[in-house]
Amino acid sequence: MITVEIHLYAQLRDFFGDRLSVELPDTSTAEDIRAVLTQKNALAGDWLKVSRLASEDAFLAEDFSVASGGVYYLLPPSSGG
Repeated sequence: MITVEIHLYAQLRDFFGDRLSVELPDTSTAEDIRAVLTQKNALAGDWLKVSRLASEDAFLAEDFSVASGGVYYLLPPSSGG
């Protein structure tokens, strides 16, 4: 098992708080992070489907392999001016 830290923003904070750590199987992907969070709070599912996962410097593809001890950012869509 690996542990990753997820920072959450905007509406997702209402469901999970500012950040949380999750345990995942050793060969997990960005998509698996969404699945674990949906299991933790199914009410967040719609927001998780449209949110982007990022590392420190890039958005991540769904098949990106996450690393133990990694820090990731889950960003829901936003608008404004």
